[in-house]
Amino acid sequence: MSRIRKCAGNSFFTGKSVCEIDYDKIKAVVLTKHGIKLDYSSLAELRTQCHADLPDRAYGLVTVINWEVSGGEVQTSQVGYGPNAYNGVSARTDTFTLDKFRHYLRASILANVEEDFDMYLIDVKNNLYGLNDGEDTLAGIPVNIYPSGNDHPGASDKESLAVNCVYQDVEAYMLNLDVVPLDFNAVSAVYGLMPVTLELAGSANNKYKLIEYYGKGDATAKYGALIAENSASVLNGATAATYDAATEVLTITASQTASTPISLKAASVLAANGIYGIEPYSE
Repeated sequence: MSRIRKCAGNSFFTGKSVCEIDYDKIKAVVLTKHGIKLDYSSLAELRTQCHADLPDRAYGLVTVINWEVSGGEVQTSQVGYGPNAYNGVSARTDTFTLDKFRHYLRASILANVEEDFDMYLIDVKNNLYGLNDGEDTLAGIPVNIYPSGNDHPGASDKESLAVNCVYQDVEAYMLNLDVVPLDFNAVSAVYGLMPVTLELAGSANNKYKLIEYYGKGDATAKYGALIAENSASVLNGATAATYDAATEVLTITASQTASTPISLKAASVLAANGIYGIEPYSE
């Protein structure tokens, strides 16, 4: 029997869902390294992944206050005197403006322009947007990123920061876009982490301040009590810690047997002990 070539076919659906999706404004962008899926099974799991060890971490960008799309239009072309025919989809970039200009976040975005990410979006009604790859859990949308915005207010514009997400395959996005309604406040679980250091406060060798690496903001008042309460679990090279709310200083008792310098443990350990939004700075 001679070789037979079968024609590919596509299903064609034009119906309406009995449970229509209520699309709404985007409030958060969540990035993962390409190939890493987001765990959105619960608020706790989503928050945990935002503090996970590399490469499994999710990177939250909140709060989004505007979303603009450039490109992503269906292209047609005519050959000879034939009709216009589909010729692909134009390149697409989504621009997400964040609520505040943060110079350190812009620097971090710029440092990762060559990195391949997968993007998830969350709207105000807790709908999660990603790609249907045939599995139960949505895949992210493959993108690259770069920053834009204004450092300072102008005559008519405030300072601003936007993250631009460049789609790697717009057609695949349009064919496979899917939505999962979440039954929890997803935006509240999404974190971006601030690197911090423990620095000596004054001449005493056991008094410490918790300082943000970028901008040198003093975060001791926010996290000091939590660190003291969980000192045995979240500190390296220490046996105990107390926090003085009046002076906003941590007093840390160094271990007499360990040679490890006093420092915070990884973000995953901090989060397991109820300390969210920070990680120890590392080069």
